[in-house]
Amino acid sequence: MKKTKFSVQHRNPQIPTQGIDINTDATTWALPEDAIARLGRGTCTSFAISPDRRYLAVGTLIGVWWYELSTLSPVALWETERGVISTLNFSPNGKRLVTGNLDGTIKIWDVQRGVCITKIQRRARQYENGALEVWAGNVVFSTDNQYIAAAHNGEGMVYLWTAETGKLSATLSPDPEITIGLIRVVPRPLCFSSDGQLLASVSAIKTDGTTVGTSDFISVWNVKSGKQIAALKGPTAVVHTLDFSPCGQLLAAGDASGVLHEWDIATGKHVQMSSKYAEKPRETYVPLPVVIPAYSPSGALHNIGRSESKTRITLWNVERSEKLNTLKHHQDIQNIHFSKGITWNRNSQKPTVVFTSVRDINVWILDNPNTVVTTSIDTDSVKSVAFSPDGLTLACVSRGGFFTCWKVAKKQARQQHLPAKVHTHCFLPNGNIHALGSVENKVYVLDVETKETIATLPEHSKKVNATAYAHTNEVWATGDIAGNLYVSDGKRKKITLSGHTASIESLAFSPNGNQLVSISRDKTARVWDIPSGKEVASLPLNRLEPERYLGDLHQKQRLRKTQRDRAERGNTTQPSVEIKAIAFSPRGDIIAGGLHREIRLWDATTHDICTAILLPKECQCPYALAFSPCGQYLASGSWWAGTEKVSIRLWNIATCENIHTFWGHPTDIQDLTFSPDGMLLASGSFDGTILLWNVEPYL
Repeated sequence: MKKTKFSVQHRNPQIPTQGIDINTDATTWALPEDAIARLGRGTCTSFAISPDRRYLAVGTLIGVWWYELSTLSPVALWETERGVISTLNFSPNGKRLVTGNLDGTIKIWDVQRGVCITKIQRRARQYENGALEVWAGNVVFSTDNQYIAAAHNGEGMVYLWTAETGKLSATLSPDPEITIGLIRVVPRPLCFSSDGQLLASVSAIKTDGTTVGTSDFISVWNVKSGKQIAALKGPTAVVHTLDFSPCGQLLAAGDASGVLHEWDIATGKHVQMSSKYAEKPRETYVPLPVVIPAYSPSGALHNIGRSESKTRITLWNVERSEKLNTLKHHQDIQNIHFSKGITWNRNSQKPTVVFTSVRDINVWILDNPNTVVTTSIDTDSVKSVAFSPDGLTLACVSRGGFFTCWKVAKKQARQQHLPAKVHTHCFLPNGNIHALGSVENKVYVLDVETKETIATLPEHSKKVNATAYAHTNEVWATGDIAGNLYVSDGKRKKITLSGHTASIESLAFSPNGNQLVSISRDKTARVWDIPSGKEVASLPLNRLEPERYLGDLHQKQRLRKTQRDRAERGNTTQPSVEIKAIAFSPRGDIIAGGLHREIRLWDATTHDICTAILLPKECQCPYALAFSPCGQYLASGSWWAGTEKVSIRLWNIATCENIHTFWGHPTDIQDLTFSPDGMLLASGSFDGTILLWNVEPYL
């Protein structure tokens, strides 16, 4: 299969560019204040091909990217004000684009003008632990362009709104005796019939009247009357995809077990049910489509099947039970968009398939089935980032364990395909990079350039969850989800550090490499002496009296009330606070910890608490920390807490003053690092991008 890679060529698109200069590098489009570049284009969540087959709209966690379909050159970036797009679709006439995001906001856009003409805001549900309900529903246009339908995962209901006004037109609710709402990451599929009279939706089915099983229930609604006209059972797994035949008499569905279903809607009976169109997946629960059915305009049912290996997809003509073509990709195939309706080539009646891996976006144009148009792009969420000693290279590890090097000046990426899932990496003084990776529970140190194994570290009995490297004595620390903690250079006998009883969450070596701090879900932070292998201290994690805190006054008042309530119940013991991040100052004098709602600083010699800072409500999870090279400043990230963007705060260590706050990522900050000269700060986010910030004016 021939694959063609296209360089970014900026043309004059027929769609508005939302104020960006498309003749500039796409890494500079729609940047927040103080940011100088965005590396990566964000985690992909959804796709839609424009009805005229000219553009591909890609929903990501930072916004909506527009690409020319024929070349996959980016031509616009929309909806960066909030981002976190969970679904998008074009109206059949191509004049409108509907987007839904994870907060519950639905927007309808005028494609020609590039403006939002209708906004539907759904109130997010907040749980007792403070978490906000995640919207992961699907939103589609009716075939007459007049209505949009949305399904909400947590309720099992379907809502119809008038597209031009956003006025709620109808609420379709499945029988509560049969179905029950279930929050899942998978968007609930929706599909209108070609004449717009019918709508199909999916709900989780009850297995014994009270509990939710693993199977789904499909409702078919008369849109005009709002009545359910068919109830289709049969799938034994989560339903991912739906499609009506052009005549509206048949409905096809694909479920997570790899079974293709087809029903006669009038009788409610199966026309066919087959598992031959996809290999049975390895997982019990599969969050991505395995079989994707689509009818051609003539009514022939086709299907895209994703293999068990996740690297192969096959196009079938189901009517003839004929395998038409197979594509094998070099990475695991994730999201798949199978075009239908007006986007089919009416001469060949062969569709277009768009799919992604964590490394690229691909268009498989079946008019020419031997060619795939592809563009390289990192789409996975970022786990860690680090600058090279000369500051010219920024290395990134994704949550999926993939490794990428960015040339900072040119903002160009070089992806490294290593034979192990990468956990972390280190730069050597000569600029070479060693990566720590694992295959199952075996841990290896790899040379990134040659991909050779440099050392084999002690094998863990459970999944490795935290790692750290000490440059001075060239040793690695590895901790797993069972609380096992080892230190080794891969040659001498390993050092076992015993004490934790739960998953190791983070590790940090002192600058001289003689001490290691480990934090765990057992709510302890332990300080280890590496030469002796002994625990020398435990950092205090108990909640302090309000008077001892600096920072947000509202949070102090909240803490006082909580402690009064505890005292009234006769409980005077201060509970331990969950800790998720730990960092050593490069001067070796301070240890910083990211706790729920606070940043805490300890004296690295006495291990006493120096300072504790209560944080505002919008940045209660400072689980990414980085000291500046001089050790005078600390950067802290946060997780999303209901704001449009999440904050990155700069702190003066001596005064504990928040000297500046950056706002740019739409969701959780996973890691932070300063450049060696202290002029840049890199932030890696769950949104799949890295932002480079100019911190020189503030330090």
